Amino acid sequence: MRYSKSFIKTQKETPHGVTSVNQSLLQRGSFIDQLSSGIFSYLPLGLKVLKKIEKIIIDQLNEIGVQQILLPSVNPTEIWQKSGRFNEIGDELVKLSLNKQDDFVLAMTHEEAVTTVATSHIKTYQDLPFTLNQISKKIRNEARPRGGLIRLKEFTMQDAYSFSATSEELDNIFKNFTKAYEKIFKLMSLEAIQVQASSGIMGGSDSIEFMLITPSGEDRIFLCGACDLAVNAELTSDVNKCPKCGGQIKEYKAIELGHIFKLGTKYSEKMDLKFADKEDKEKYVLMGCYGIGIDRLIGAIVEKYHDEKGIIWPENVAPAKVYLIDLEGSRGEEIYNKLQEQNIEVLFDDRKVSAGVKFSDADLLGLPYRIVISEKTLKDGKVELKKRDEKEEKLVGVDKITDVFDNGKNKD
Repeated sequence: MRYSKSFIKTQKETPHGVTSVNQSLLQRGSFIDQLSSGIFSYLPLGLKVLKKIEKIIIDQLNEIGVQQILLPSVNPTEIWQKSGRFNEIGDELVKLSLNKQDDFVLAMTHEEAVTTVATSHIKTYQDLPFTLNQISKKIRNEARPRGGLIRLKEFTMQDAYSFSATSEELDNIFKNFTKAYEKIFKLMSLEAIQVQASSGIMGGSDSIEFMLITPSGEDRIFLCGACDLAVNAELTSDVNKCPKCGGQIKEYKAIELGHIFKLGTKYSEKMDLKFADKEDKEKYVLMGCYGIGIDRLIGAIVEKYHDEKGIIWPENVAPAKVYLIDLEGSRGEEIYNKLQEQNIEVLFDDRKVSAGVKFSDADLLGLPYRIVISEKTLKDGKVELKKRDEKEEKLVGVDKITDVFDNGKNKD
């Protein structure tokens, strides 16, 4: 893509009132735009990041047999009353009053809707197990939106729901999701720690959070230095010694990246989701739910990968791989086309602005590689190549520039 034709307008300064690193850099880099408190628009560069993250998630979930669906955001009040959560959640649940009645709610999660769908598809044990997943917008009347993309009123969520006949089936699905989430976060260069957690309003038994340790985190977790104990601070008040081995516990701030639950029969009992087992006896379906906040992932990535100049995107989620700057004026088109022919995503800064502005924007936008074409290096038939997370540049022959990459993957 050409910068001159792209919907990109960078800012030198942090927008007024913005305190979080991720919101500052994402807005300055024209990835997002704030419409209201806790409500953001994704601009072209930001949407590219969002879609790449979604693809990573869907690809990994497809590998464990998860099927994709899409549930409505507008839910009838009736199903939320049936589950009991209509009155349990309180003001965070957005309710729509039509004809002087609370006829609908805007879903902040979809246990009720997906359980309703499942009732028309599950009859016997032979219909089980299966898992349904969606990526969709959720609405929550967040009283104090904060942290940029970390806590929002409208957010993009990957939420999957499993349906099983036996606890063994549920255990296997739970383990598969644990491994899939580990791989998803690793592909995004995020070191997620698995932490015992509370199920909260979701209900159920086993509950694991995937946490990223960062000074900007709003959650508190306790980790034991002597064993593998990791627990959310909500579950314990004793922060002096490990209840498992007696070792010393340390407290860390963290951002929740994902959360998985064994719901058991919490929703199937209330919403009458049953199946006939091998003896033709009726039983309640065992459920699980598995979620990742995608906006929050983007915010967490920026919180972890940035410096004083801007964002440093991990390659798998970057909106493009190469930021191309032509200071010489005659070879830019040639190299731009050559890179595109090799399916290497390029942002070609073809604007009529100073070199300083181009270098500054290259650092702010944070693409993994920067290529600079200059008269000095072209005398030797070379261009300058620099990785965003390294200080030193190296010279690469113009005729070898595509060899640095292998089908969009850097050989280094």
